Amino acid sequence: MFWWLLALLCSFILFPAQVLEASADAALTWWTHVFPALVPFLILTGLANRARPQPRRFLGLHPLAAMSFLLGALGGYPIGARVLGSAVEQGELDARSAQRFSYAAGLMSPAFLISFTAIGLFGSTAALLPLCASVYPVALGCLFWLGRSKGSVPPGAPRTLTAADSSDAVSDAMIGILRIGGCIVLCRALGAVIFATGIVRLLAKILPVSESILQTVLTGLLEMTSGCTLAVDLPLPLAIRLSLCVFFQMFGGVSILLQTRCFLRFPSFGRYVLGRFILALLSALLCYGIARLMPDRILPASVSADEVLRRAEAMGSLLIPAAIGLLTALYAGLLLRPKRRKLRTDAVPIESSLN
Repeated sequence: MFWWLLALLCSFILFPAQVLEASADAALTWWTHVFPALVPFLILTGLANRARPQPRRFLGLHPLAAMSFLLGALGGYPIGARVLGSAVEQGELDARSAQRFSYAAGLMSPAFLISFTAIGLFGSTAALLPLCASVYPVALGCLFWLGRSKGSVPPGAPRTLTAADSSDAVSDAMIGILRIGGCIVLCRALGAVIFATGIVRLLAKILPVSESILQTVLTGLLEMTSGCTLAVDLPLPLAIRLSLCVFFQMFGGVSILLQTRCFLRFPSFGRYVLGRFILALLSALLCYGIARLMPDRILPASVSADEVLRRAEAMGSLLIPAAIGLLTALYAGLLLRPKRRKLRTDAVPIESSLN
């Protein structure tokens, strides 16, 4: 591993202009889009973890499996991993169970699917049908397959949040968002070095695949948003382009995998990567089948990168507050319900005690 990292460092030194440009672009994307979108969810999940709720089993699921799935589905990557990582640190969950639950907890938020993918890339809300119908059913199936628990779940001790808890939640959120930004910058820089070396051009001459497709696949495996932006402009049928976007977003790319690894320590990280790859492949195949059955009216318009960002900002300004409100309501109403106190049946009646 040391020699691989040393070779990567040397390659960064050999292509300083490409690394600087990619890093600056990634930092700008992180500051203008990732930071405002994720920080509220990171703070809320930090407060929820410090409240130590007493969640009850839901449909046979482990409470933490249901909680991480719900928060991950509403907040997007890597909120679910952060919830599970905090549970492991507090001793409420073992590492192997956390890895099982993390497969279903890694999802894109509805705001991301609507604003960035459907509206921003494909220019139509009709694209939501194959996107949502291929992502969430696979994640739900994984949740009910791996999220069930047969044993008893020891409840945590509820307590009132203090000012120190709020301060710690904000501090942890800032540290977490910096980790996410570092992963994004690193993967963008790595992609710039790979393309600058001419490896993609060499592979295109060897393999029966065009250079644009290879560049799109490698970019998506590194960072999903950049890969999806390139996939829309490929000279391929719409069903394949939609499937590529679903695969990139469900897999997450190296950037999302590193972000997840920052919050959750896996017993077997390689097995987690393989599991995410299988889930992404299943979602892509399902999306392809659904898209083939749909009419051609959702063909995407050719939009520029600036137009994609503009549409994402417009939709995100409306959807992010709504998602935060829905998150708070569902979290408080479903997962934080206190257990009902059972009436004591062994109490001595008053009359008999007097006699």
